[in-house]
Amino acid sequence: MKIGVVTKNLSASQLSYFVFENLNRCCEENYEDDYVVFSQSKSVRMKPNNFALMDTGEIWGFDGTLISTCVSTTQEVINSVNPAKKYFYVWDLEWCRTHLIGMQQRRDYFSTVKAFIHPSVNLIARSPSHALAIKNYCNRDVCGIVEDFNMEEMKQVIKNEIR
Repeated sequence: MKIGVVTKNLSASQLSYFVFENLNRCCEENYEDDYVVFSQSKSVRMKPNNFALMDTGEIWGFDGTLISTCVSTTQEVINSVNPAKKYFYVWDLEWCRTHLIGMQQRRDYFSTVKAFIHPSVNLIARSPSHALAIKNYCNRDVCGIVEDFNMEEMKQVIKNEIR
């Protein structure tokens, strides 16, 4: 199985820690699967990696399963022209925070919700409470719940969804 994870950056964060930790473990235990992390911006890695690192500009040539990790990476995955199966692992409830739009701090519902309701993207929640919040926000059920970016659980969700 080819799995690509799409992140904003690789700098020190809780998400980066779990992505690196779980992908490194998978690479050490399983030589059959291929893992690639695509990053929107260059930054200093927080840990050594046993998997490929690429810029998101290379997504067009990827033909495996893509897992985006935020609204902006999901929108990039949606706009990519490739045969990849697309998942949005909702790590953070981004719609709860305001963003600078023009000169004002506000929530931009329409641009954010597009990542959640696009028919080519399947949603994976981080926890049961996130799954409920996602359902309330965009009226879509998640296809699975995976805590702390556990890749074994993630692969199970993906395998169950493909059938």
